[in-house]
Amino acid sequence: MLATILIIFFVILLMGFPIYIAMGTVAMIWVIGHPAIPSMVLAQKMYGAMDSFALMAIPFFMLGGQIMERTGITRDIVEFANTLVGHIKGGIGHTCTLAGVLMAGISGSANADATAIGSILLPALKEDGYERGFASALVAGAANLGPIIPPSVIMIIYGSVTGYSVSRLFLGGVLPGLLIAIGYMAITYHYAVKHNMNNRRFGGWKKVWQAFKKAIWALIMPLIIIGGILSGFFTATEAGVVAVFYGLAYGLIKKKLTLKMLKESLLEAVIAGASPMAIITGSSMLGYALARENLSGIVGNFVTTNINTYWGFYLFILVLCVVAGCFIDCAATMLMLVPVMIPVVQSCGYNIQQFAIVLILALLTGNLTPPVGATLFVVCSIDGLPFKQICKPVIPFVLSMILVVLLTIAIPGIATFLPSLLG
Repeated sequence: MLATILIIFFVILLMGFPIYIAMGTVAMIWVIGHPAIPSMVLAQKMYGAMDSFALMAIPFFMLGGQIMERTGITRDIVEFANTLVGHIKGGIGHTCTLAGVLMAGISGSANADATAIGSILLPALKEDGYERGFASALVAGAANLGPIIPPSVIMIIYGSVTGYSVSRLFLGGVLPGLLIAIGYMAITYHYAVKHNMNNRRFGGWKKVWQAFKKAIWALIMPLIIIGGILSGFFTATEAGVVAVFYGLAYGLIKKKLTLKMLKESLLEAVIAGASPMAIITGSSMLGYALARENLSGIVGNFVTTNINTYWGFYLFILVLCVVAGCFIDCAATMLMLVPVMIPVVQSCGYNIQQFAIVLILALLTGNLTPPVGATLFVVCSIDGLPFKQICKPVIPFVLSMILVVLLTIAIPGIATFLPSLLG
């Protein structure tokens, strides 16, 4: 029965149906094959999965990010980043990466950051001499820092499913995110040297200070959110509400927020927030079916019997997540894998914090990998670029992420040092 479930699931996916429909359909077929199990169980699982206070953070962070982007914060961040690193060889490419780091503290969504950064920087990158494919790959990579550097939607989902501390997950993503950004800047620098791109002059610290003053309200927001969560002043969900009110206050004080912008932000936040919610409900039904078929026990026996080393286990996770991420949304993949793998991690005595960060990084690597890298499609749609033209240029950025995953496996402190400061 387990094999039948998985085969039907992948057949439905290959037919082009959304992931949440594939999950729900397979779960209903499974219930039909088990007359003793009432179909009402699936409805209860759906409701139980959605009945989570932590998950309310997702639409709030989406809305806060939409409001702040529409009030011009993205452009202020880009200008500030450009004054800091625009003079390094590769100029605007480094600005793109640093903007991705700074934007990550606002929305927590790769696709939202891809839209914000891409709409501003893609024309500038091409004007500066970057090939279209490389420029789009760089923007996609920079946007992919959004779910790694806090706040992060996928970390909130992980915490809601496992009950693990979202604060610790947020802190655990900081160092890997910065390492990935450094890797991206090294790739950009090599590209600039190879193509003999011109250097820009440093504008001076006065210009940096002026740009900083314009961007300071955007830069303060992540500090308020993360500081409030870590101090225990408010939860991740309450932090999402704070982000919304902060965006509203910024827009009203700066006189940049209109009623039309607010309506558009609400609409976009609802659409963006509906996708992970639908995936969570579908995965809850499919997860119940897989649990009843003892998938976790089968995988656990396989791992403990055939992969009985530390590196073997983590390389298995890396390959599994990257390959799955090539075809399936990373949130859906995580929701299917976590209930199966957590018992294995606990039985082997591996660090839960390290496992969570490695899993999330590996899944987000798949988010950049063809043929179904969601962020790649978003960037290509902004620039009108044929998808095949981004597949080769994105490879160095994928390899950079894989390198950081391997470093996190080799050096657990990358994922655990900052969270350990919480005590």
